[in-house]
Amino acid sequence: MKLEYINEGRGGYVVYKDDKADLKCSFEFGGGNCVAIIFVPKAAHWLSQTKRELLEREAVLNFVGQQAVKDQAAGGHFVVSDNYIEIFSR
Repeated sequence: MKLEYINEGRGGYVVYKDDKADLKCSFEFGGGNCVAIIFVPKAAHWLSQTKRELLEREAVLNFVGQQAVKDQAAGGHFVVSDNYIEIFSR
C-alpha cells in the first residue's frame, strides 16, 4: 500500500495504491491547523465507486489518514468523517 499526491494549485488528488487497484480521491488545502480535506466516497456508495467491499473501507481510510499525516503533517492527526478525512497539523 502507498499514497501518491497530485497537487493542482489549491487542491489536487490523493491516490491510494495497493495490489487490487488505485483509488483516486480529490483534496483541498484547509485553513488554520487543518492542512487538507480528502474527499472519500460515503459508506453507502463505497462499493459502487471503489469496486471494493465495504468491510475494507475503514482500513483503507485509516491507512490514507495515517500516511497523509506522516507525509504531510508530521506530529499531526486525522479525523475520518462520513465523506472526508481531515488532516490536522496539531
